[in-house]
Amino acid sequence: MRSILYCLILTLILPTLGFSREAGFISDGHEVEYEYRNLIPESRVVINMPEPEYINPAKPTIIIFYALPNGNTIEQTKGRKPDFVSGEKDGWRYDIQHIAAQTRFLREKDKKSNYIVVYLESELRAWTTHASKYGESPRLYRKLVDTVRSIIAEKTNNRSCLAKQMVVLSSHSGGGRFIFNYIDGGETIPDYIKRIVFLDSVYGYEESLHSDKFSSWLEKPAKNVLVVYSYIDTTVILDGKHIVSPTGGTGYKSRKMAGDLMNRGIKLMSVSDTSFCRYTLKNKVQILIKENPRGKIYHTILVEKNGFISSVLFGTKHEQKGYKFWGNRCYNPFID
Repeated sequence: MRSILYCLILTLILPTLGFSREAGFISDGHEVEYEYRNLIPESRVVINMPEPEYINPAKPTIIIFYALPNGNTIEQTKGRKPDFVSGEKDGWRYDIQHIAAQTRFLREKDKKSNYIVVYLESELRAWTTHASKYGESPRLYRKLVDTVRSIIAEKTNNRSCLAKQMVVLSSHSGGGRFIFNYIDGGETIPDYIKRIVFLDSVYGYEESLHSDKFSSWLEKPAKNVLVVYSYIDTTVILDGKHIVSPTGGTGYKSRKMAGDLMNRGIKLMSVSDTSFCRYTLKNKVQILIKENPRGKIYHTILVEKNGFISSVLFGTKHEQKGYKFWGNRCYNPFID
């Protein structure tokens, strides 16, 4: 009884002392989750992975760090069936990303990889705000990724050791600030970063800070992949005003990124139709910009319409198999 009481006291006081707190629980489908707070100041991390005995050490482990959009919690980002959140404040947020269900689809589709997803939430509910508050955020964000990689190696009994980890940096909306500041944290993008994904989240792109690093990273012999999905948001008018400036939206920034990469020798092919403008390099780069003459808001739909799945499977043998980007949800059977 005394030892139990001692553990309860530690659980209560450790967060106030600035230590990280871990809570593990197992859900259906042989998944296990671990939650950590304050690995860096004002952060919350949830690691979702198969139970260790279901991780095959002979297979590569794909770790997807998903930086949350502004205003969303991890629970909202994971998603739930609408019937379970009807009447709840901001209940609609549970039905716009469904990263948990999309991850389960990935695990079912690609049996030759171990998939782990790491949800990254700022306790300020915005990585843009967090980055502004902490001037050392580039260093902090690199530290966070490295710390979580080590935790995963330990939690999997080294079945997913550091050498076997293939890291994906993914983001939606304001979560893109986490990735850009992570990139700012070093002279180059680390070799263990194998894929970088911006789901309508390239607001923070700057040629002087990022273009050289992206092009050098893409030119490496390793199969590094860049995926960007955005839309023409300069045509959107809300409450009588444009929601972004002519040079501030993701459509403009994505086109600028593509042009900057081409100026640095990345040989992108450009094809446009009435639906998308595409900049691609086979199995290496996919920049899709949704045309939007009617001024609709596609911000979350880019994720909802299988965007997360598509961004991970682009360039693989599973691309567009069992799903279609911008098609009907393929992951509905996997929603918890």
